[in-house]
Amino acid sequence: MATLTSKGQVTVPKEIRDALGASEGDRLVFETEGDRVFLRKAPRESLAVLFRRQKPWTLGAVKFQRRLRDEWPGRRP
Repeated sequence: MATLTSKGQVTVPKEIRDALGASEGDRLVFETEGDRVFLRKAPRESLAVLFRRQKPWTLGAVKFQRRLRDEWPGRRP
């Protein structure tokens, strides 16, 4: 059992964390089915998978990044 805070937060009991093999920094997934909620540990993804999922940079974003780099204090030309 756990208590919901005013910010909508709850502490996952140690027995549940141990059963999931979850530790600090792990991501947890909440799924609902009717009036039930299921909790599972999200699989860790490699950086390659994360980068493949990203949308390509737009030209505007690349220009912004170059301008930011040029304006950064202490930048060497």
